[in-house]
Amino acid sequence: MKILENEESFMLTIFWSYIKKHPYIYSLATVFALLSSGLAIVPNYLIQRFIDAMVNETLTNQNLGTYLALFLVSIVLIYLVDITWVVLLFSQSYRYQNTLRKQLYQRLLQLRTPFYERFRSGDLMTRMTSDIEFLGDTIGYGFMLIVSNVTWALSIFTIMVVTISWQATVISTLPLVLFAWAVFKLWQKVDVLYEANRDAVATLSNEVLEVVDGVRVMRAYGKKELEQTRFQKRTSEVLEKANHLVLYNGAVGPIAKLFTGLSMALGLMYSGYLISQGQMTIGQLISFQIYLGMLSGSIWGLSDIVLVYQQGNVSFRKVEEILTADDLVEKNGHQPLTGIENITFSDYSFQYPTSDTPTIQKINLDIQQGETLGIVGPTGSGKTTLIRQLLRQYPASSTGNLQINQQEIQHYAISDLEKLIGYVPQEHVLFSKNVAYNIGFGKHHATDEDILDVVASADFTKDVARMPEGLETLIGEKGVSISGGQKQRISIARGLIRQPELLILDDSLSAVDAKTEQAIIENIQAIRKNKTTIIITHRLSAVANAQKVIVMDQGAITEYGTPDALLRQKGWYYQQHLKQQLEDNQHENI
Repeated sequence: MKILENEESFMLTIFWSYIKKHPYIYSLATVFALLSSGLAIVPNYLIQRFIDAMVNETLTNQNLGTYLALFLVSIVLIYLVDITWVVLLFSQSYRYQNTLRKQLYQRLLQLRTPFYERFRSGDLMTRMTSDIEFLGDTIGYGFMLIVSNVTWALSIFTIMVVTISWQATVISTLPLVLFAWAVFKLWQKVDVLYEANRDAVATLSNEVLEVVDGVRVMRAYGKKELEQTRFQKRTSEVLEKANHLVLYNGAVGPIAKLFTGLSMALGLMYSGYLISQGQMTIGQLISFQIYLGMLSGSIWGLSDIVLVYQQGNVSFRKVEEILTADDLVEKNGHQPLTGIENITFSDYSFQYPTSDTPTIQKINLDIQQGETLGIVGPTGSGKTTLIRQLLRQYPASSTGNLQINQQEIQHYAISDLEKLIGYVPQEHVLFSKNVAYNIGFGKHHATDEDILDVVASADFTKDVARMPEGLETLIGEKGVSISGGQKQRISIARGLIRQPELLILDDSLSAVDAKTEQAIIENIQAIRKNKTTIIITHRLSAVANAQKVIVMDQGAITEYGTPDALLRQKGWYYQQHLKQQLEDNQHENI
């Protein structure tokens, strides 16, 4: 409970800090809200004077005209004042959402792989959308409820005490105090239920994303009915939690009607008594009932703050969790890095945060500028894990050393390191844009000439020519409308266009044929003289011309040397070479 109270206090502190950054807007909105509350009393006061004049038979045409004119003027002023301060508040609320969304998006771009292993996409989408919207509602609609209803309630209560009867006012407002207490008791339960409902929606979003990504696999395996059943189960869970939340939220309305009804009854009974004693006029009675209705409405409006506040509090916890999340990677270094002259692994071992055993161990490797390094080995031998160390996707290991230019890699600014590396991963991330956009994404202000050059280097020119709109052809979400080989070559072209100091191809040629692979490798060697290239592959022909090749097995380097030297050793590389040659000959004979 103390933790929740601290979080709530922190949320209010953050909101107050934001409000203080925009003092003129919130001060002006508050002034207009106070003015609106004062003006709201005028029409009712005029009704009281009008009725008393009728009862006392003192109403004249001149008085009637004056009352009507003042009534119309007050109504118009109330409308203009209300619309002004409401627009001010809600426009600022949307600015707050915009600022927070940018801040959260920037944070997501900074966080590394360990963070994304803990948070699923659907949950992050919920935090980026509905949670931010609820926070905007809290600082906008919530502020409006507090300012308008509090000022309205205080002004109405004051005018009732001053102009009508303080005894009747106190007696009739006692049930409203009990109503506020009853609503307060619902807060804790609503908080728990809302968070459960929100998490259920986030889980459902994850399910939807997985269904969209895997719809073709589901069809191929005939699992449509099974997935439909699972989805219905998830939606039923969301419905059940939503119903529980609605039950408690819905209880506020009947409770409000009960206590406001009691308030009206007590007020009417005591007012009748005051009239019988000659202490209240008919006009005051009617005005009192109108004031009481307005006061009940303001108290009812304040009860709405419960839901807004609880939603905002839960959403704040979810957003703050991202803003303060630790991805376990070391703090960004400050030493600048303008080039990569050499990369050195010295007795380097690495263990994933969620693993109990090292994935790579005692790696000793030196890569000089301009060299091409081939990395081969069985599946799961640690090849990708090794190059992930260069990408700073995980915290650097304390076992051994990984250095660039004789300096520990964690000493360099990550942004500088990223600018020097072109990475083509196994899983190609393509955007639902056209071909040119996906290739040009690798370089700021890429020209058409730049794109055409790397298209040729990736041996993709003929494919582009066959596409209906060439480079402007839309490839669909994640490249759904193109083949696996085309996805790989677009990714390779994107990696080449930035002309990186270090190019890493992580099994990026697996979906192309041997002839295309050979053409791409030759093009890369031609355009990347004096630049470093690392090629991870299962097909040995891709590293046949590399200066160095390492064979990895069970996280260790088991063979190291030139391709010819490895063939002479007659180890794993030699056996794999014979096997692949045999397979290639069989394909040629077919």
